[in-house]
Amino acid sequence: MGTAIDDDLAVRLDRVEALEEIRRVLHGYGHAFDKRDLPWFLSLWAEDATWSPGPDAVFQGRDGIRTGVTGLWDAVPASHHWSVNSVIDVDVVGGTATAVTDVLAMASTADGWAQTAATYRDLLRRIDGRWRIAKRETDIHRAVPVADPAT
Repeated sequence: MGTAIDDDLAVRLDRVEALEEIRRVLHGYGHAFDKRDLPWFLSLWAEDATWSPGPDAVFQGRDGIRTGVTGLWDAVPASHHWSVNSVIDVDVVGGTATAVTDVLAMASTADGWAQTAATYRDLLRRIDGRWRIAKRETDIHRAVPVADPAT
């Protein structure tokens, strides 16, 4: 049995490690999506997760998320995400965290390239010692077409 100082230090260290793992999950989302890496993408989610990548789109559970992401990849053959300004609040004792992250994304569509500014609002849970996204909602602030300099 440790002292109160040891216990406090263990909780603080757990929080720092949790913050780093959560950052990796948040950034992994953009990398896995852009690289079309389905196993990596699905590994970021809790089994019963909910994903809303935009208005009128909600996917439930990993199977629903698999269907949603592959459909998006069919519609958007290329994309690039830049995530910034993450604010993460973590409750290591309770095994939950929330995060708000701004994102700038470029996407190739049938109509050409578009740039989107958005915010991700996440709920994460620690499951079997690993942090996973339990719920992601996307607030799209602005989407605009981008001229392709190659044309």
